[in-house]
Amino acid sequence: MHFQNTTFIISAAELSQLPDDTGREIAFVGRSNCGKSSALNALTRQRNLARTSKTPGRTQLINLFAVDKDSEFRLVDLPGFGYAKVTAKMKQHWRRTLSQYLQ
Repeated sequence: MHFQNTTFIISAAELSQLPDDTGREIAFVGRSNCGKSSALNALTRQRNLARTSKTPGRTQLINLFAVDKDSEFRLVDLPGFGYAKVTAKMKQHWRRTLSQYLQ
């Protein structure tokens, strides 16, 4: 598998906005500012594929990436939780959405 060919597909606030599940996905999940987006960039050897920041909570949408245009294999950068400086309502939305995604 050549992760260097990974390309951005879509950012989605809701699961209903994601394309149909057609294969395997590796999801990057964890606390805010723990390096999920940086790990995705390192794995793909692309400096700016996933947006990174020193501010917790910068990833606020579900970001989907195709590993290869002909592959049904995807990488998923999920919003963090814990340290993000967002409203309680937004944290609840993330909690509910991430729970549904992982199920």
